[in-house]
Amino acid sequence: MRISGKPSGVGSTQSATGQKTSSAPAAAPVASVSGSDAVQVSTEARLVAVAQEALAVVPDIRMEKVEAIKVRLDADAYNPDGEAVAEGLIKEHMAKGRHS
Repeated sequence: MRISGKPSGVGSTQSATGQKTSSAPAAAPVASVSGSDAVQVSTEARLVAVAQEALAVVPDIRMEKVEAIKVRLDADAYNPDGEAVAEGLIKEHMAKGRHS
């Protein structure tokens, strides 16, 4: 038996008669589906989307507050409550711990 011709590509074989056959299954015809797909979004997901849109327009640094604190610092009139600051830091840390 003599095999002649160029080697075939991956996934195909050549029979003794020289005809190529594919080892991959033939593609099945695609059936048409009538109707349409639908997606339902929960109320909570819609609220999250609205909140994300609102947060997207809020700057990370509120410069008017920063400037007001700078003025109070310069006037030696800024005396934050240490306990309130500590409590806020703890709450922020705990909130991050739950979401990470």
